[in-house]
Amino acid sequence: MKKPLLLFAIKCCVIIYFAACTSIDKLAVSESITPLVTKGTWKVNCFSNINTDNTCDFKDYTFTFNKAGSVTAVKNGVSFTGHWIEDNISKKITIHFKNSNAVLNGLNKYWDITSVTNDGISFEKTSERNTEKFYITAL
Repeated sequence: MKKPLLLFAIKCCVIIYFAACTSIDKLAVSESITPLVTKGTWKVNCFSNINTDNTCDFKDYTFTFNKAGSVTAVKNGVSFTGHWIEDNISKKITIHFKNSNAVLNGLNKYWDITSVTNDGISFEKTSERNTEKFYITAL
C-alpha cells in the first residue's frame, strides 16, 4: 500500500519539476510598452489595411502618450485628446479619441502589439475581412 502512494508522489514531483523548468515562464507577464511610449513624442510612419495605405492622412500629426492614460494628437497647433490603455498580458493597446476627426477616429481600436524597438512600435488589428497595420516611431 505504501509503495503505490510513494510512486505517485514521486511522479507528481517529477511532473511539477519539469513543468517549472520548461514552460512556466510563458505564463509570466510580458514586458510593458508604457515606459517606452510615454518617453517622448511619436509620429505615424504607417497606417494601412489590406487594400489602402492611409499613412498620408497622419502627415503632420504628433502624438504624446501620458502615463495616466491620456494621449494627445497635435496637428498644425490644434490638439485632440484621447485615452489609451495597455494590456501587457495579452500584448494589446486600446486607443480612443472621442469626438475627434475622421482620421483620429480610425485609431479607435483594440490593437495587437506586434513589434517593439527603442525607435518604434508596430500594431495590428485583424478581423475576418481586413488587417490594419499601424506603426509609430519616436521623434
